[in-house]
Amino acid sequence: MSSEVWGNYSWSKPDGSVRSWIDFLFTSPTVKPGQRSMVAVHFSDHRAVSFEGELTGQFPAGPGSWQQNCSLLENEELVANLRVAYVEWRDIFHSADEWWEWVMDRFRSFFKDASRAAAGEKKSEFRQLQSTLQRLFELKLRGWEMDGELEEIQKGLAEHFREDSRKIIFWTRTENLEKDEKCNSFFFKKLHSTPPCW
Repeated sequence: MSSEVWGNYSWSKPDGSVRSWIDFLFTSPTVKPGQRSMVAVHFSDHRAVSFEGELTGQFPAGPGSWQQNCSLLENEELVANLRVAYVEWRDIFHSADEWWEWVMDRFRSFFKDASRAAAGEKKSEFRQLQSTLQRLFELKLRGWEMDGELEEIQKGLAEHFREDSRKIIFWTRTENLEKDEKCNSFFFKKLHSTPPCW
């Protein structure tokens, strides 16, 4: 830790009887440390460490503080809208700290709205497929030849069901990983072999 940070208190009682400081600042080995300093934080009685670093190699991706549905980025129209919005957001605050807190909320709202819209479209498409399937069955019962059309509609519905099942598996795995639990067959064997408590 540099002298600009080490030895400087990040918090202290007004009378100076209790003080705290930051001993270490850990980063990835791929980050070459740059300037470090203590800065005042307008919404807290603690001071923050301002750290600048330079990436010297490929930065390993890890879990973030919030999650985003990355499949939304495959939608070119949505990405174009995000670029336009981002240009407007860029220069709103002079302070990078304030800007980042504010823009994180904007990103969340932007992608939540996009997710809701995409989910609404999927639901609408699913209902449309269901009603079309119903009409085709009614026509088939009246003697019309509808096998080809029925097969196409059933394929569309099957894809919807496959996607839903993939989502359930994905979110279950995500939840297990976030809780640092692995519910594998070994876990369940141990669970089933344990005598009941009652």
